[in-house]
Amino acid sequence: MNNSKNDLINFVKNKKIAVFGMGVSGLSAIRFLHALEAKIIAINSGEIHTWASGSILDYLTLNDCFAEKDPHLKTILNGIDLVILSPGISREHPLLNSLHKQNIPIWGELELAYRYLEMTNQLRPIIGITGTNGKTTTTTFLGEMIKLDHKKVFVGGNIGVPFCDYAFDVYSNIEPADFILLELSSFQLESIDHFHVNIAMILNLYQNHGERYTTIEDYGQSKFNITNRFTDNDCLIYPEDFSFVAEWAKKQKGKKKTVNTQHPVTEFDLSKFKLPGIHNKVNLNFILLAALEIGLSKKAIQEAIDTFAGVHHRIEFVNDIVGLPHFVGYNDAKSTNWDATITAVKAMEDMKGNLYLVIGGKKRGHGDSINPYLDFLKDRVHSFYLIGEMADEIEAELSGLVAYQKTVTLEKTVEDLRANKAGEQGVLLFSPGFPSFDQFKNYVERGEYFTRLLQN
Repeated sequence: MNNSKNDLINFVKNKKIAVFGMGVSGLSAIRFLHALEAKIIAINSGEIHTWASGSILDYLTLNDCFAEKDPHLKTILNGIDLVILSPGISREHPLLNSLHKQNIPIWGELELAYRYLEMTNQLRPIIGITGTNGKTTTTTFLGEMIKLDHKKVFVGGNIGVPFCDYAFDVYSNIEPADFILLELSSFQLESIDHFHVNIAMILNLYQNHGERYTTIEDYGQSKFNITNRFTDNDCLIYPEDFSFVAEWAKKQKGKKKTVNTQHPVTEFDLSKFKLPGIHNKVNLNFILLAALEIGLSKKAIQEAIDTFAGVHHRIEFVNDIVGLPHFVGYNDAKSTNWDATITAVKAMEDMKGNLYLVIGGKKRGHGDSINPYLDFLKDRVHSFYLIGEMADEIEAELSGLVAYQKTVTLEKTVEDLRANKAGEQGVLLFSPGFPSFDQFKNYVERGEYFTRLLQN
């Protein structure tokens, strides 16, 4: 392959490319493809007037925008050269069936960005972090550690900043980073080809995303796509006590480093470590192995351990709860599965006062039942608040077994606490265990709303 700057430009220039899904990654891909002079069409669910506005129209006209249910869309797609698929849309979507048969490439925006950097010799060491829980904290923490060692790092991926943003900056002659650090979801890893990480972390693996994966093996296979292009020089870091992960990991190329998630140990000083719970010490162990692998100084590593305060919406301490002077609050709005909620509850074990847990959200359709976790939870949770689409189903399982209130909304939850628990010492943990889309645009919106309710 001729690695000149024009390779990818020539690949996409004047080619017809469909960007399917107008989330953050889709919009980033459109901006980048527009710079590369592609002929772009945009596809999204819903009526065009509800989404084809703002920044989309900086690069496209309304004639380039199509509703997913447009009856003419299948014909229009017949002439497509490439599809950039947003991670939230399944590769089995009916619109893509004929394209699969024609071997039309279907990439995620990760692959698009990677191809450009690969073809222009602008690649830097890539650290990829995946797993069911802990990805955002681990990615953010390692990013701060790299910065403290006076190195430039791009932190993005599933954490909210698309990889195409970085590729666009490089195309615009902004100085490349020393390291590329990416949080990677299973959905993103379904749509890669050349994409290659040099250090891969698989933090853990629990059943999740029942709407997309029938079995944990299907889900795990998508995670292990992170090693698809591994060479003997690459490094895989994984939990040694997850037998399913360990079995697959041993079959991969490259160096292997392991973490024991039951007994994490380190030689670094943790006296100033601010993150609660054993799971954060496990995350730290993963980070330390990667940090030493890329040659970070022990001084920078220790400084990061002493100063990192966590990420928003992941067991985030909430100050100044109005009307509940003896309560402490934790915003764990990023929790979208039971294992994340169990982890958050474990992190509360040293807190004083009764624990009130707020759970519920959008039904997933698989693994929704609280029953497998009820023995653990009822020994630790004083009372439950049930919210969202799942409130009725969880109520049916809890009825007669534990104390609970079906408040349905966060607002009613906080109102009930202020009315009935104002003089009590306690801990309010919002760790919903389900997606946010029944009542909120995303987990960030619901986390911010929860914090505002407590502080107003």
